[in-house]
Amino acid sequence: MLGFLKKAIIIVLALLGVLFILIMLMPDDEEDQEYQEAQEYQAEQVYEQTANEVTSQYNGNQTSSAVDIEALEVGTDAKSATVMVYMNGSDLESEAGEATTDISEMISSGIGDDVNVIIQTMGTKEWQDYDISSKTAQTYRIRNGKLELIRDKLGQLDCTEAETMSEFIRYCKGHYPAERYFFIFWDHGGGPVYGFGYDEWIDEDESLTISEMAKAFAENSDVHFDIIGMDCCIMASVETCYALEPYCKYALLSEDFESGLGWSYKNWMKALEENPGISTPLLGKYIIDDIISDNESSYGGDSACMGLFNVSTSKDLFEAWKAYAYKNESALLKKNYSRNHKAKGRIRKKGFWDFWESDESSVTLSDYYISDILALVENIDNNSDEAKNLVSTLKAAVAYYGHTSDKNELTGLAVSLPYGDSYFYDKLKNVYSGIGIDKEYINWLGSFVSSDGYEDYYDYGGFENDWGGWGSYEADYGCNISSGGSCQYSYDYGDDYHGYGEEDYADDWIYDYEEEIWYLYENGTLYLYDDESNTMFYYDEEEDQIYYYDEDKDDWFEVED
Repeated sequence: MLGFLKKAIIIVLALLGVLFILIMLMPDDEEDQEYQEAQEYQAEQVYEQTANEVTSQYNGNQTSSAVDIEALEVGTDAKSATVMVYMNGSDLESEAGEATTDISEMISSGIGDDVNVIIQTMGTKEWQDYDISSKTAQTYRIRNGKLELIRDKLGQLDCTEAETMSEFIRYCKGHYPAERYFFIFWDHGGGPVYGFGYDEWIDEDESLTISEMAKAFAENSDVHFDIIGMDCCIMASVETCYALEPYCKYALLSEDFESGLGWSYKNWMKALEENPGISTPLLGKYIIDDIISDNESSYGGDSACMGLFNVSTSKDLFEAWKAYAYKNESALLKKNYSRNHKAKGRIRKKGFWDFWESDESSVTLSDYYISDILALVENIDNNSDEAKNLVSTLKAAVAYYGHTSDKNELTGLAVSLPYGDSYFYDKLKNVYSGIGIDKEYINWLGSFVSSDGYEDYYDYGGFENDWGGWGSYEADYGCNISSGGSCQYSYDYGDDYHGYGEEDYADDWIYDYEEEIWYLYENGTLYLYDDESNTMFYYDEEEDQIYYYDEDKDDWFEVED
């Protein structure tokens, strides 16, 4: 059955394309009403004829399957959501207006009726638009196509203090309760050790570490977020996911330096407003796809990658990483496996942000000790049991991953190894202890400070040219048996990994990178879902047959090869 779904999906998209062309050819509202009605009728006839011709190519004569399989709703029946945006404007706003540009995108989405977008503005000496004050922190709500001030004169709040963040969450949950919650950090990022947020009003060496983030979330543990996202650089690491695991379902993070474009907000916020119950992983995919598309096509775009991470795997991933790292300790110490990928876009010039100089700067991921986990495995040891267990868990953690068409050898998640830097290691010890990482591992990391190979950087050139993306891991590590997944080394998600605990609703879809389709096992049935055509399928293993669901007819029909 390999490849059948792509054929079906292309046909469905062809139908949509025909309808779009016909609509575009219709006259505008100012033309004669009678003529317009005639054209609409003609368009309907042509579309119906085309639909019949196209669908018959893959399903023949549509005959009910007479199977007793329940169709699933994709997502939940939630009717409300609150998005909390923790926006530290910093020099990104005072020098380039990047924060208010993103606010404009949010406003243009039309969000604000069923979904609350609450923005706390802080940390910049000059806001470029919307009369936002730089003299005091403020809180805004997007509503009726406008930015509405809802709290003023909060004082010059320090965004790098856990209490500032904690109070913001308390305010949002108290005044804008909802069925779903999302949290977005907006500013600079410095990896899992330095953390988030250069505040222009605060000491230049201060930042909000991942342990301080965890503290603020823990103080509001009655709020569980569907997504915690970071519109900032180099925060996609196993340590970040480990810190966020108790407080969200997914984390949406970049392993790379972000370009000045940052996230694209309009389309995904529009989708959330139109359907507050939208599936969480699908919403994450839409966010990522827009970011990648923007960087591919827009002025100011650059190489970019972004991942949606299933943080429920974080504890298992960390244990798998430790087992692998301890086994391969000597190899890890002989070379410096930090990335030499260069920075661009979002820039800083002060304190430990000194590395950020200009788009042509020499700063690299190695300055923040960012080592890509999968690249390490593929270049050190990819055959041991420890390696296979690590790759299995890592693939499960990377729920969806997007990358621009260039190659820069980044695969989604990193780990920090403090090669030759005692200052970095001292800071690391405090942060990692604060999120509950065990003392044995923290002490073990100390050996990297004095390692002989810390100045000898590993050359990933071969991996950069050869890596074929996550799709090449589906055969061994995937479990979509309808497309040949063997489940040989697939991750065990456990019996509870499905749905929201609601009948006929499911949200823990797993992405098949090779087939480019979502799948989910529910009550022994393998469901598949294509988000581009909004088509649900299920796979009958006994008959080796795929069926698709026709919502209008409320029935399943065979997909013919």
